[in-house]
Amino acid sequence: MSITFRIEDSNEPDNLRPVMIDALQMGALRETLAEYGERYGLELIIHDYGSLDEHVFAWKARTAMMPIAMIARHFTFDVDAIALIETAQFLGRRIRIARRDDEPDIMVTLSTNPDAAPEMNVSNSNAYAILAMLDLDLDSCGTISIEQLRGSLADPVMASRLDAEPGLARYLPALNQMAAITSPSCALRMVWS
Repeated sequence: MSITFRIEDSNEPDNLRPVMIDALQMGALRETLAEYGERYGLELIIHDYGSLDEHVFAWKARTAMMPIAMIARHFTFDVDAIALIETAQFLGRRIRIARRDDEPDIMVTLSTNPDAAPEMNVSNSNAYAILAMLDLDLDSCGTISIEQLRGSLADPVMASRLDAEPGLARYLPALNQMAAITSPSCALRMVWS
């Protein structure tokens, strides 16, 4: 079992409609993301769950650094798709491509994850050690504000906690990157589950 730590933005823009995409468009979008990512040394496709061969799946795309037209062409320059991509880029968020169990269509929506935020998937035992290091409740699911994360990382007691568990130091760079994320909405939080 594992627990994933990630940053989410709880701000939801008004009047932003999901966009439908077919399997061929989705495949072409993934190829574009893979090629662009390879050219610039970036990981632009983030697997969420399921596989594209299954009925139910989800994945996220980092699109903030790409030209809008490069992405919008896969949606035949649909006005709603352009609005979604522009909003994602303005807010610095990923887009999410998913087909849920109760829907036959593949839908593209605004992700809650900031585009540049790292995610950490760690074993349960390491996750509980990270939570203890941050002086948080040892629950397998939870959330804290970005300000609370910053405060925990800046706490002078952190050095003594790292001395007691030196192996946890390897998680500090990702936690510090998470804490450094900013958003125009100021509604960021760290979530784990």
